[in-house]
Amino acid sequence: MPYTVTDLTELIRHHLVLSETSDEKANANLRQLTRAIEGLATEPLMVECGWLACDSCGAWVGTELIGPDGAGYSDDDSFNCSSCRWGDDEA
Repeated sequence: MPYTVTDLTELIRHHLVLSETSDEKANANLRQLTRAIEGLATEPLMVECGWLACDSCGAWVGTELIGPDGAGYSDDDSFNCSSCRWGDDEA
């Protein structure tokens, strides 16, 4: 019988949190579990967010909005936001 995420969460809460005598021990259990789960992941679970400034207008763009193909970068490695890249197309 497969468990749901909710089922597993309740098991974790009962066995790793509520069964401990102090918050410190419960938190230590959760930290250990988090490290173990991160080891199971097939890709990083956390992605560090960053910001880039458009070389044309100076607008700031979150790096999570830039696709894996590097959209916005030109051949000389300058970065342009979508407004500056396609602004001439609308005219």
